[in-house]
Amino acid sequence: MESQYILFIIINDTKSFKQAKEKLKNIGITSYTVIDTMGATSLFDKDDIRYASFMPGIVNQENKQFNKTIFIALENEEKTVKVMDEVEKVLYSDGNHRGKGIMFTVPIYKSLGITNFNK
Repeated sequence: MESQYILFIIINDTKSFKQAKEKLKNIGITSYTVIDTMGATSLFDKDDIRYASFMPGIVNQENKQFNKTIFIALENEEKTVKVMDEVEKVLYSDGNHRGKGIMFTVPIYKSLGITNFNK
């Protein structure tokens, strides 16, 4: 049996998120989950001495970084790579890879409740 994958796409800005959703639709990806997320550094209180000493300059409660996380169940490695390549075109169309977000996959060895993987 060929491995299935979950693709996680974390996007830091609304414009790129909308473009990524449109790209997914255009390549036939119709089943996925979107959740609102926040990087862990946004959770640290600027007065929390334990973290402030390790991470000066990145603790900023007034300017929390929210993002969108998309996760997609995909049926095989080939489809997963294709989807990542297409989303990469949207997220990094300007050639700048910094601060836009990240993508990564996790193999699924066993699942319950997922009856239809994106094909």
